[in-house]
Amino acid sequence: MRWIALFLLLLNVGIFAWFALGSGAQEEAVRVTEEKVGVQNKRIILVGEVSPQTLPPLTDSPARSPVDHSAEQLCTLLGPFSEEHQGEAIVQRLKALQASAELRDIEMQGPMRYWVFLPPLNSRREAFNRLRELQAQGIDSYVIPKGALADGISFGIFSERKRAETLTDNLVGRGVRAQLREEPQTHRERWVVLAPGASDYLAPEFWHRLQQEYPELDRRRNLCAEVAG
Repeated sequence: MRWIALFLLLLNVGIFAWFALGSGAQEEAVRVTEEKVGVQNKRIILVGEVSPQTLPPLTDSPARSPVDHSAEQLCTLLGPFSEEHQGEAIVQRLKALQASAELRDIEMQGPMRYWVFLPPLNSRREAFNRLRELQAQGIDSYVIPKGALADGISFGIFSERKRAETLTDNLVGRGVRAQLREEPQTHRERWVVLAPGASDYLAPEFWHRLQQEYPELDRRRNLCAEVAG
């Protein structure tokens, strides 16, 4: 009977140990599974909840390069032509060579002029009254009929600045509040305008032959925006 009791005791101990070890393994498996699930279900943290010192540094994102407005396109100009048919003939020759070109009337800058004047008065009648006073003093002048200085008094327009300054000083010395104004001269000329890059593929022989046919022909490059028709 004693051996039977001892056997039953050892059997119970073995069964208890088996259940204890199995439960620990199950708990370990459950713990590992929960850790994996916890990583997947980790709470999203808003930027506002994080201290600025813990945030990673920002990296520069790619951006478009700024537009370089200084790289304006240039057009080639040939001219000027006093006769329209001469310019049209050259346009046709250029188009035959697959060079894009057209004949345009372009406003060109001329030499500067210098205008000595009295600013506009309140009315045309007042301008003529002032004109009579000036002419009575022997001052050559006339009323400006139109434009930005209409109803003002003109004392002359000069091509040389020094002459205009001398007259202005003389008038101021005589009590006349004359002023000096620069007036750019402009005039329209007829030019053949080639599109940007159109002249780069023309052979030197073409330009040489063209120069022989038109000795006075001028070739220059201008900003295309400035020679728009």
